[in-house]
Amino acid sequence: MNMQIKENESEFVSHLPCDLCGSSDANSLYDDGHTHCFACNTTVQPDGTSEKITPPAVSSLPVTGGLLAGSYTSIKKRGLSEDLCRKYGYFIAKHKGESVQVANYTDKDNHVVAQKIRTKDKQFSIVGDAKKMTLFGSHLYTRGKLVICEGEIDTISAATCAGKYHLACVGIPNGSNSAVRTIKDNYDYVSQFDKVIICFDDDKAGREAALASAQVLPVGKAFIATLPMKDVNECLMAGKSAAVVSAIFEAREYRPDSIKTSADFRSVIGQDDAASSIKYPYDRLNAITGGLRRGELVTITAGSGMGKTTLVREIAYHLHQNGQKLGLLCLEETNKRTLKGLVGIHLNKNITVNKDQATQEEIEEAFDELFPDDKQVYLYDHFGSCDIDTIIQRITFMVKALGVQWVVLDHISILVSGLATNDERKLIDIAMTRLRTEVVQELDIGLIIVSHLRRPSGDKGFEQGEKPTLQSLRGSASIAQLSDMCLSMAVDKEEPDSDTRILSVLKNRWSGETGWAGNIQFNRDTGRLVPEGSEF
Repeated sequence: MNMQIKENESEFVSHLPCDLCGSSDANSLYDDGHTHCFACNTTVQPDGTSEKITPPAVSSLPVTGGLLAGSYTSIKKRGLSEDLCRKYGYFIAKHKGESVQVANYTDKDNHVVAQKIRTKDKQFSIVGDAKKMTLFGSHLYTRGKLVICEGEIDTISAATCAGKYHLACVGIPNGSNSAVRTIKDNYDYVSQFDKVIICFDDDKAGREAALASAQVLPVGKAFIATLPMKDVNECLMAGKSAAVVSAIFEAREYRPDSIKTSADFRSVIGQDDAASSIKYPYDRLNAITGGLRRGELVTITAGSGMGKTTLVREIAYHLHQNGQKLGLLCLEETNKRTLKGLVGIHLNKNITVNKDQATQEEIEEAFDELFPDDKQVYLYDHFGSCDIDTIIQRITFMVKALGVQWVVLDHISILVSGLATNDERKLIDIAMTRLRTEVVQELDIGLIIVSHLRRPSGDKGFEQGEKPTLQSLRGSASIAQLSDMCLSMAVDKEEPDSDTRILSVLKNRWSGETGWAGNIQFNRDTGRLVPEGSEF
């Protein structure tokens, strides 16, 4: 009988100690009465029956061709047991006529795709597909406390020291200088753990790498351990296993050095806050707003069908063409349509409406020109989950792992539309607060969101020329309160069916100036929103 319970079938209640493995808080109680310990992977049912799920050892996983084979044995000079070497996939083999130590590395599908070879004189090489290597030992663990060490021997040494605590011990493949890049490459894996304890060598390089690695991780999740000796294996060999465990459990939480005194600002207090070098594609709008700035949240709004998505596409294209890294979360359209819109802007042809305006060859050439290998945009494949937790997680990944500087979110209301409550105002309050604090401030990016307008009173709507105000924003006053800049588009009351759009600044935290920001024209042939009077 399979007694494993899917976590989404019951709700988490609290963390508990585990009587089976001794973990202080890796055991979790669920509302149906069952518990599951993420340290020893044991599920206990309310009736007392239990099942332990043992992850596969690397040696039993699929291996691609061309890799070395050898034998598992204890490595007495390092204090490593055969059982743990076998579990992690660390063995002895022959390579180019000499005896070497070999570490198996898996890809994200748990296939062994590469091996790191260590010679007697500490020379290292890699065979197999190094580009697919994940963290050493990462296939063994998915939950609990993650301990990241330098290299394979320290990783197995940490697992040896941990003993009954069953900590999730993994290692970076290429020393401390590769730590940040490795964590970025494995960000989704690392960030799923409750705590991430960085346990690098206690030397200058290790300490610097630990701090740099902690800065990549979400605030509150990264901890840095301080070892009593140079590295974990040295501690193990000196009989200080308990000290290693203490260092891990007493690791200090990393917090950014963000507290300043007034004296820190004396030299800059008299300097003007310069306008940004990152601009909108519209001169009059730039004159009022000073351009776009990282660390700010910009809200764009307009009536239904008036071109909000077209406007944010123009801004996104302008940013991309000026070398800025973009993340696009366009939740009301497919990623294909989003990219087609950007390529259409590049071609100056409305191919989203009429593909016959350009040949397939022209479209592909424009795509390659717009998105070369070193100039990609990143999109969220949203046909799954659009809840606020997932959105923030994906934006964080884009920023920390991919280097994204600007994010477009179109639109805010869809984040809460599928939730089982009718209190849209409260949900938007929560979403806006988290976007402001966890995304804009903590990640220091520029965030551009689209917001809908509430239906105005009377017989005339925004589509007939009613002018939007901050009070017109749909759902919650927090949209206006937490935005640094609010921009709106409207049509002329005298000519509501024309293709002219009136740009206005409704809120401007940078300079305080608001009001008319120029007229822009929708060109139906090109699909562009361009300054009125421009010729394309």
